Amino acid sequence: MEPLPDDEVEAYLARIEVAARPAPTLATLRDLHRRHLLAVPFENLSIHRGEPISLAPADLFDKIVARGLGGFCYELNGLFAALLTTLGFEVSLLAGRVFGSGGLGPPFDHLALLVTGEGIGPQVGEPQYRLETRPRDLPDFGPTCWWQQTSPGSHFRAGPVCSRLTATGGHVTLAGRRLTVTEGGQRDETVLGSDVEVLAAYRERFGIVLDRMPTTVGS
Repeated sequence: MEPLPDDEVEAYLARIEVAARPAPTLATLRDLHRRHLLAVPFENLSIHRGEPISLAPADLFDKIVARGLGGFCYELNGLFAALLTTLGFEVSLLAGRVFGSGGLGPPFDHLALLVTGEGIGPQVGEPQYRLETRPRDLPDFGPTCWWQQTSPGSHFRAGPVCSRLTATGGHVTLAGRRLTVTEGGQRDETVLGSDVEVLAAYRERFGIVLDRMPTTVGS
């Protein structure tokens, strides 16, 4: 990934509430990752607002930092890789296939980051992806990103979803009109009855200000 200009680094760090440019350490990586999950929602709203998704670095910066929106893996990890590279981390983009109920998803179904450096090693968890070991470039994910936006077989077209981590380690998710908050093992679901309530939830829960409702593609 190409490094970001200094002014974009400052704006990006401000977006995720980091006060000063940090050193490339394991502690920094963990802190940046957590702050990113807290501040930048995972969402597919562009698909349901008829807005084409671009993986051009300038467009990613405009959407996620300048406009304060979120995105899905190609967008979020693509721009995060640029920030980490600029800060001095060694970053590789890896293509992944997602494990689902029907087996593995298509190639390039997920964009994951491999971050290496002194004191930084792999983290082992429950299998969710099958990752290639060959480093990729961001444009390599363009065709599958387009497929995710346009194919009836893409789960991202099933309905608008927006989710982020909470400060206490829980999650808040808005899927269609259903708002779900999970905290301390407790799950609370609310169905929002009006467009006004939905738009308010995007604004108050995720910091996303919309001028109109996202709608399920084809509805």
